[in-house]
Amino acid sequence: MITAYLVEDEIYAREDFKELLGESNKIEVIGEADEIQKAIWDIHQLQPEVVFLDIHLANGNGIELAKQLRSLKKVPYIVFVTAFDDYAVTAFELDAVDYILKPYDEKRIEQTIEKIVMWKQLKRESDQSLQEKNRKPEKNVNKLAVVKDERIILVDIHNIIYVGTENRQVIVKTLNEKYVIDTPLYEIEQKLQSYSFLRVHRGYIINMDYVNEIEQWFNGTYNVIFCDGSKAPISRSYIKSVRQSLGF
Repeated sequence: MITAYLVEDEIYAREDFKELLGESNKIEVIGEADEIQKAIWDIHQLQPEVVFLDIHLANGNGIELAKQLRSLKKVPYIVFVTAFDDYAVTAFELDAVDYILKPYDEKRIEQTIEKIVMWKQLKRESDQSLQEKNRKPEKNVNKLAVVKDERIILVDIHNIIYVGTENRQVIVKTLNEKYVIDTPLYEIEQKLQSYSFLRVHRGYIINMDYVNEIEQWFNGTYNVIFCDGSKAPISRSYIKSVRQSLGF
């Protein structure tokens, strides 16, 4: 499944496009925005594989947003979705995967999705080849650097209950403390892959060793309750993987 983020300031156009993407079994929309600042923050945290981006936005320009996204460590594929053909040359100079003109139909969206799948496969093969060439033994450091009172503290990963986003900050929660960390959530997730952590929400990664209870919430969602009484949400997108991992 390819993760996607939508940037479109017209809500009906955004919902219509999201519905078309939802008909594919290859795309999962993990976020959306109608303005640039929210989009930049979300994309930095969520690290979608592809961003579908309008050009004329109420408070900015999609071309400028695409330029900013090129500075990310993990640059997403860009697909422009617009009613204007004036920017096509500029878009492809920014390595856009595709340039979809409105009005579009289901067949046109399917063509774009197939192109993204092909690009992703080519990149995977290229990355695997490079990794094999440069493979080196790695040391597993069981510490995570966090900030508290202008000090850098090394927290034992085994003592972390969850890592989540709260008030646009990434928070590391342990049994006794909450810390702020500057590292994006996707980078922390990569560091925690060899431990008993599980993504349960686009903004939360939990340590399964500290889970005491799962409570039903609403609209098919759940909450995780930890041994210290703290909670983290489980979104519908992650219910299946959580059920498999925790056996409920």
